[in-house]
Amino acid sequence: MIQTIINKPLALTSNSSAITFDGYDIRTRCAYCSNGGWLDYQNGSPIFKIFGNNYTGYYNVNFSATVSSATAGVVAIGLYEDGILIPDTIRSVTIGAPNDVETISFNKKLPICPRGNTTITVGSVPSVPTPTDPATPIETQIPIIVEGTFNLARSNN
Repeated sequence: MIQTIINKPLALTSNSSAITFDGYDIRTRCAYCSNGGWLDYQNGSPIFKIFGNNYTGYYNVNFSATVSSATAGVVAIGLYEDGILIPDTIRSVTIGAPNDVETISFNKKLPICPRGNTTITVGSVPSVPTPTDPATPIETQIPIIVEGTFNLARSNN
């Protein structure tokens, strides 16, 4: 298991940027790739690389953050697997005024196949459907991550 954290505000550079983490506060021995573990992750990186050849199965992913924006509007965050947004992980909030804060979180159980390595990232989502007209997207604002945690753990089932 690894739990990474954001301790100081992180202003993303665009509404499609990946989120980097300051460091981690929990990292079990098996979450190191250098000792034959299942995860390659370096502090300050947005990339969590799971070695599927040895560690297939399910992984629990949890993300929670306090978010803001310098501009009022919608902010959206989602989970990406190999650069592809996983639709049921998209969470959006409306920032009523510049620098207001809201909370975003998601939980997901991911299957990892034995075909090779899988890359997991958390990032901002550039647009979300309009609730009253899903065919018309809303362009999101650039998020500021005030603080947050991301945790990734192997599941027993």
